Amino acid sequence: MNRTLGLVIVLLVILGVAIYINAQRQAGADWKDGTYVARSEPDERGWFGEIEIQIKDGKITSVNYEELNQQGNRKGPDYPYPAGPGSHDDYEQRLISSQDPEEVEAISGATQTRDRFVDAAKKALQKAEEGDQSRPPAIEPPPPVQEPGQMGAGWRDGTYTARTEFDDYGYYGEIELVISDGRITEVRYDEKDREGNPKGDNYPYPQGPESEDRYEEQLLETQDPEKVEVITGATQTWERFKEVAKEALGQASGEDMNNQGQMQTG
Repeated sequence: MNRTLGLVIVLLVILGVAIYINAQRQAGADWKDGTYVARSEPDERGWFGEIEIQIKDGKITSVNYEELNQQGNRKGPDYPYPAGPGSHDDYEQRLISSQDPEEVEAISGATQTRDRFVDAAKKALQKAEEGDQSRPPAIEPPPPVQEPGQMGAGWRDGTYTARTEFDDYGYYGEIELVISDGRITEVRYDEKDREGNPKGDNYPYPQGPESEDRYEEQLLETQDPEKVEVITGATQTWERFKEVAKEALGQASGEDMNNQGQMQTG
C-alpha cells in the first residue's frame, strides 16, 4: 500500500513539473509587446537569416523570415536549391504554433535553413525579453578568401555521375551532379542494392537514407565535398557521399574522365 502511494506521489510530482514547464513556455518568458528583428550568423558564403517577430499580449502573433546575402540579395525562385526559401512560410507558422524556436521541427531538404531560422528567432526573442526593438547593424561583407586547392575552379557545365564499389552488404552509393555556370546547381544521391533499388523505409538503419537529402543540401550550400559535415548515425553514408561527389567533380574539372562516371552536355 505504501509503495503504491509513493508511486502515485512521484507521478503527481512529475506531472506537476511538466505542467509548470509547459506553462512557462506558454507564458512566453515574459516577452514584451513590440516588433523585434534579429539575424543569424552568416554562413561561409555570406547568407544569413533575418527574422521579424511581433509580440502581442506576451505571445508571438506574427513572424516574417527571409534569407539574404551580404549584398542584400534575397533567396528567391532562381536559388539553386528551392527547398530552402520554399520552407520559410512553414517555419514561420510552426513558430507561431509552438511559441518556441526549439520546438520548430526541421523540414526535409531545408535543415540548414531551419538552423538559421532558429538562431535568428532565439536572438529576436531574447530582445523581446529586454524590450529592445532596435534593428541589427548592417553586416559588413568579409574579404574574399582563396583556399589552397579549393574545389570549383574550372568546372565545366554538364551532368556528371559517379558511384562507389559495392559494400559488404551489396549496396553502393551513386551521385548525379549538375554544373551550370561553373557551379553545382543540382545534386541527386541514392544508395542502392545490386538490383538498383534505393534504400527505403524498410532499411534497418534509417539514419542513412534519411541523411541523403541533408548531404545534398550541404553540398549545394558549400560547393565543396570536404565541407559537408557528418550527420550522427550516418557516417558511412557521409563517407560514400563525399567519395562519389569528389569523383564526379573530378570529371567536371577534366581530371577523371576514364572512370565509371559519365558526363552529359546539352
